[in-house]
Amino acid sequence: MLISINKATLTDCPPEEYEAMYAEAGDFMAKQDGHVGQLFVRSQTDPNVYVTVLVWSDLERYNRLDDMPQLMEIFERVVALSGPGPDSGDRIVLEHHKADVVYAGRTSPDEAKAGMVCLNRIRLVDCSDEFYEEVYRQGSDLMAAQPGHLRHKLVRSREDASVYFSVAEWESLDHYRALDRLDALTDIFARVNDKIDIENHECVVVYENSDQGADA
Repeated sequence: MLISINKATLTDCPPEEYEAMYAEAGDFMAKQDGHVGQLFVRSQTDPNVYVTVLVWSDLERYNRLDDMPQLMEIFERVVALSGPGPDSGDRIVLEHHKADVVYAGRTSPDEAKAGMVCLNRIRLVDCSDEFYEEVYRQGSDLMAAQPGHLRHKLVRSREDASVYFSVAEWESLDHYRALDRLDALTDIFARVNDKIDIENHECVVVYENSDQGADA
């Protein structure tokens, strides 16, 4: 199983144009061999930020996307895929990670659709990966037992092993914010809070497409 995570920050691209572009690309990717699921969300914490979580069966099939001119033409409306440069014409700032699943019950959505998504970008500063992953598992197991929890996964970047992304899907924002009242959860994550840099985004789902029943 291969996870691709893209964080896009809009600089010179209207949100509605970027969302329409992604929907067109997402529909195209969903028809390709090896596609498992996609989740495209917009941050309400920073409305210029979008994150895509693309789940693919394996790296080989995912890499085939690079040889599909129809898909490249769609993406090149907002980013120069040949590489950054002073005259690249990029209208977004893109951060891309191929990643491996560290923790997840499943990686693709089932019939229950998320009302909100909490997406965290975590960078280890003074913490071993083993310790962070164990703390995360403890916290996630507690969150998974709470009302409104749908799915929760942690993935680790292949490009930068110190970078993780946490993707938590909830029925509603109210269900997610009820976690603030869980002292036990606060105590678990307090063990790593001063050892990591974390970027938190409360997100709404813009686009979702999955092959039902595909598990990690």
